[in-house]
Amino acid sequence: MGIWVTCPLHMKGKAAREMELLFDEYAEKLYGIKTEDGPADGSDDDEGDIEAAIQKEIGALKDKNKGSSNDNGVFNEVRINQECLLFMRCKPPVEPVEFSRRICQDAATGSHSARARYLNRLTPVSVIAKASETGLEEATRKALAGHLKLQPKDVKADAASTEKDGETEDAEEALGPFTFAIRPSIRNHNTLQRDDVITRIASLIDPQHKVNLGSPDKVILVEVYQTICGMSVVPGDWDTLKKYNLTELYKQANSGKTEPESDSSKPANKSNEA
Repeated sequence: MGIWVTCPLHMKGKAAREMELLFDEYAEKLYGIKTEDGPADGSDDDEGDIEAAIQKEIGALKDKNKGSSNDNGVFNEVRINQECLLFMRCKPPVEPVEFSRRICQDAATGSHSARARYLNRLTPVSVIAKASETGLEEATRKALAGHLKLQPKDVKADAASTEKDGETEDAEEALGPFTFAIRPSIRNHNTLQRDDVITRIASLIDPQHKVNLGSPDKVILVEVYQTICGMSVVPGDWDTLKKYNLTELYKQANSGKTEPESDSSKPANKSNEA
C-alpha cells in the first residue's frame, strides 16, 4: 500500500520533506502514531526502482517472523527516479484512501494551514501488482473487493475454494447497485493502453453497477508506473475534492469557494473513460 504524490518541477526535495511532515502529523492525528525521523530524509537506498523497493519490502515481510528489525515505522519513502513524482509506502494501521481523503477534506475546509506548498495531488494505492493483463485483473479483484460486486472467475474451484467464494458472493450481495467511474494514469509504460485498462476493469464488474462519469458513487483510481500497477477505490467526492489535489483545495479554501469547478474537473474526452 502507499500514496503517490506529485509536486512542482524542481521542487522534489522540498516536497519530500513536506510530505514527511504532513504524513507524520496525520498519522498521529488519525491513529495516535508518533513517528520518528528516519527514512524520508534520503537514507532509503531504494532509489530509482520502485519494483526493486517492493521486492525488498516483500523480503522484509518474509523475514518478520525471524526477528528482522527492518521496520522503519508506518511510512517509508521509495525514491522515484522521475521529476515531480514521489511515492510513500504505508503500513497498517494507515489506510491510504482514508488517510489521503482526510488530509484533503481538511484542506478543503481550511482546517489546517496551507503549509504543504510543494505538494500537489495525492493518489492512494490499496493494491499493487505487476503492470500486465494478469496483474491488472489481480489488482482489480483485490482492490474492488468489498466495494463492488465482481463477475465470477472463469475457472473451476475446488470444494474449499467454492465455499469461500460463496461466502464472498453472499457478502457482495449486500453491496447494493452503485455507479462508478474509472480514472487511469499511465507513466513510463507502453504495454497496457489506457482504453484497454478501462475496458478490462469494467468487464470484471457486475452489470448491476453502472458507469456514471459525472457523479459516480465510487471512483476507481488506476496508477501504472513502469512495471507496477496500483489501484484503489475512493468515494464519489473525489472530483469535489479536486481529485485530491492539495494545491487546488488550498486555493478553494482561501477563496471561500464551496462548489467544485464542474467544467474543468471533467475529462475532456468521455468516450475514453468509464
